[in-house]
Amino acid sequence: MEKNIIDYLDKDCVILGLKQKSKKNILSAILDHLIQKKKINKADKNPILKVLLQREEMGSTAIGGYIALPHARVDCVKDVLVCFAISSEGLNFDSLDQEVVNIIALLLSNQKEAGMHLKTLAFLARMLRDKYFVQQLKNAKTEEEVLNLLNKQQQIAR
Repeated sequence: MEKNIIDYLDKDCVILGLKQKSKKNILSAILDHLIQKKKINKADKNPILKVLLQREEMGSTAIGGYIALPHARVDCVKDVLVCFAISSEGLNFDSLDQEVVNIIALLLSNQKEAGMHLKTLAFLARMLRDKYFVQQLKNAKTEEEVLNLLNKQQQIAR
C-alpha cells in the first residue's frame, strides 16, 4: 500500500465508548461524530448513511471476531476516510458469528477510488485478524493509545 492507514486517521477519527443499540443508530452516531469533527459535511450524512445501510442489507459487514467493517464509496468524500469506533461492552451488528462487535472500522472513499477502497478494506481486515491486537484495541483508554496500537499493528500486517 502506498499510504498507511494512519495517513487517513487522526484522533478525531477515533471514537471510544460507543453505546448505541441498533446498527442504524451506531452508524448514525459515527457519522455525527465525523460531522462534529468536520471530516464530512452535515448535508452528506443521510446519503452516506443510506449507502452504508444498503450495503448492510446485502450482508452484514460484521465479519466475526468482534469486528465490523462498514464501508461505502460516495461522491461527497474526497479521499479515503477511516474511522475506528470502539465499544468495550460490545454492540449488536448482526455479526456472522452471532457475537457482539467491539471494533467498528468505518471506511468511506470516493466513487473513483475503487482500487484504493478495496486495498484499504483488505488491509483493515488483515490488521484486525489478530485477536491479541483486537483485545488491546477493545481495552484502549485514549484516542492516542488507539492510534499507537494501529501504527504498531500496521507495521506487522504489511
